Amino acid sequence: MSKTIYIIVNMSIMHKTKLIMLLLTITLLSGITLASTKASADTDSTDTISLTVPIACTMTGENTSHTATLDPGTYSGATGSEYENGIGKTTLTAICNDDNGFSIYAIGYTSNQYEGENHTKLIGQSTNSAIATKAYASGDTTSNWSMKLIKITDATVSYNPQNLTIQSDTEGTFSNWHSVPDTYTKVAEYHANTGSSTTDTTLGVKLETTYAAYISSSQPADTYVGQVKYTMVHPYDAAAPEGPMGLCQDSDTCMQQQTTASLVLKLPNVGDTTTLYDARDNQAYTVAKLADGKYWMTENLNIAGGTALSSEDTDFESTYTLPTTNGWTATDGKLVLPASSISGFSNNNYAYVYNSGNKTSNCSSSSDCYSYYSWDAATLGSGRAIAAENTDAPYSICPKNWRLPTSGATSSEGWKRGDFHTLATNYGANLESDYKDSSSATGANFYNNAGSGTTPNFLLAGYYYSRVFTNGGSNGYYWSSTSTSNSSNARYLFFSSSYVNSANGDGRKGGYSVRCLFGS
Repeated sequence: MSKTIYIIVNMSIMHKTKLIMLLLTITLLSGITLASTKASADTDSTDTISLTVPIACTMTGENTSHTATLDPGTYSGATGSEYENGIGKTTLTAICNDDNGFSIYAIGYTSNQYEGENHTKLIGQSTNSAIATKAYASGDTTSNWSMKLIKITDATVSYNPQNLTIQSDTEGTFSNWHSVPDTYTKVAEYHANTGSSTTDTTLGVKLETTYAAYISSSQPADTYVGQVKYTMVHPYDAAAPEGPMGLCQDSDTCMQQQTTASLVLKLPNVGDTTTLYDARDNQAYTVAKLADGKYWMTENLNIAGGTALSSEDTDFESTYTLPTTNGWTATDGKLVLPASSISGFSNNNYAYVYNSGNKTSNCSSSSDCYSYYSWDAATLGSGRAIAAENTDAPYSICPKNWRLPTSGATSSEGWKRGDFHTLATNYGANLESDYKDSSSATGANFYNNAGSGTTPNFLLAGYYYSRVFTNGGSNGYYWSSTSTSNSSNARYLFFSSSYVNSANGDGRKGGYSVRCLFGS
């Protein structure tokens, strides 16, 4: 049975520029099982003793607090620097009492709650600025920090690095300055040499972990906080730790469990991105803080037809009367999406879903992208009876705590109420006097600033209507939650490479894309 033990190294960089690093906390998830004894006596007064010594693995840390002051424009690992061998050193001591060895993995872990892609950054606590992990290179002009591991010999005890190997990857070896991994990555491996000519009775090893930083002259003064998590796995060839990476297991990685506080830490700056997972199908989505200051998915929703949705994981309340007509079925308190098909998209107020299987940005007239939903499907049927301008369906197909964007009426400046208006305006559209921007001067701004290949990454995914795929590669269509005064129509964002309309209105039976944003 494999065992894992974790150590988290906390790091904070004070930039005046001061560098305070490595406050180590240790959590042992695998302890030493106490030996059991059994004694008995027979009629001949002969005692029998049975003693079991279980496998025991431990990993501990020493010298866990380090402080340094760095001047802007300097590198702490530079030759001749006071810190050229690293800013302090934490000693990891790892031991197992069998010969099956162990491996040590590392991952960026910005705090106890935040782990994973882009969380290798150190986050400024006041300015929300960031310092990314990267092996320093001569000529760097942006701040960065890195890590390395050194195997050490301790002659006073049976810790010998003979069979300890510091690992390498495409960037290089972790025995030199190296980026902190954003996924669990093996950094060291130890196991006995089983060759006939070599015998290794060593039970454990010691490693030093250390860090270097370059602070640019333009880095804002602040205290920057982050962590690196080290995980010991036994035996050495056991599966890599799964953790929350790739799985929606805890409040860190689940879309449904995000809070404003967690997203502020994950995404402090406009343009920052992270990966979160939808608890309904463990599908990964890139999420970003966009120019409107809100947190959006930067990929189209792709939840499959036939998926059962509950009020615990989807944007509706347990008190909602689930629809069981016009494409919907309900079972055990869950709303079941209709099966994926293009046979619908021809009836208003019917739920239809089509999953194209093409989760790429390669949208064209013959290649649809991601998934398409009727407005009834996008609003979980909660908008079906609404026929009033500037009225939003209360629920959506989005993950819990996320929602559809809002739009607005096209008269009396009603379009200015919507999320789509704010978003388009912040990406260069001129919507001050109208809900559409087709002017030669600015009409292309939204596409150029928010289209495919940008952080918002809105796609020209086309749409389905009357069972026919249309305008793929030339136009984008994204549902809002907002009704029109016509019970057959709803509002959506429309854009092309030269035009954007934040409050277009058309048939609810169309199969359009969906993007979700966080919060109320």
